[in-house]
Amino acid sequence: MDATLDSDRTRTSAGVDAVLPAPAEADERPPGSALGGYVLLRRLGAGGMGVVYTAYHGGLDRMVALKVVRDGGGAAGRTQTLREARALARLSHPNVVHVYEVGEASGEVYVAMELVEGEPLDRWQSAAGRTLRERLDAYAQAARGLQAAHQAGLVHRDFKPSNVIVGADGRVRVLDFGLARAQRTLGEDDTRPRALASIDLAQSLDGAIAGTPAYMSPEQFAGLEVDARSDVFSFAVALWESLYGERPYGGRTFEELKAAVTGGERRPPPAG
Repeated sequence: MDATLDSDRTRTSAGVDAVLPAPAEADERPPGSALGGYVLLRRLGAGGMGVVYTAYHGGLDRMVALKVVRDGGGAAGRTQTLREARALARLSHPNVVHVYEVGEASGEVYVAMELVEGEPLDRWQSAAGRTLRERLDAYAQAARGLQAAHQAGLVHRDFKPSNVIVGADGRVRVLDFGLARAQRTLGEDDTRPRALASIDLAQSLDGAIAGTPAYMSPEQFAGLEVDARSDVFSFAVALWESLYGERPYGGRTFEELKAAVTGGERRPPPAG
């Protein structure tokens, strides 16, 4: 596996594009730093959940995608993250990105994951010439991954096409199970028109919300505890979008989208 991942068509298994130019932050580690037996080689990107690096474990002679989770929930949040990531590490399924190890070092939680070369599903499915059969097969594989996780008692909470990777081998893998809990707050000015699909984690004024608004279920908008049914809703929104080129619920702002989803104001399928 090429540790540099230079292709702009490459995505790691850690849930961020390998070529993200996001600026470095104070809590990030320089190349060559060590964490939990891993040497960090290259920063791949950063998001609401943390920072992702390519890393190498000398004892195991293994390249991984190493996510260093940001401490957004204090001790309770770290405990929850460790518990859910360890549960995911026990899950072995061809359509779920494999978690090799979960640990805590220097007060930070890290997750070592399978490093996969490929494209996120949202980019893959929009490529010219992609057939309906190919898209349906990709979503069928993703559904099998979700089903396996649900049978193991895991809930994704943030299923969306960009959290699915289509490997160079053609195998579809779902990633970031159970790690999408609310870790930041939407202020009052955050209800202005935005690219709703790009807001990774949000918290409403009346309760915690985990997920990406464009794909969230009614119970997520309400800040309620979610189960596997919420993932099924998000999956259906993503599949609808792939089939029809638009999402079933409209809205230019967070509040408009919330009203459409919770009110069941679904668009009819486009004619033709």
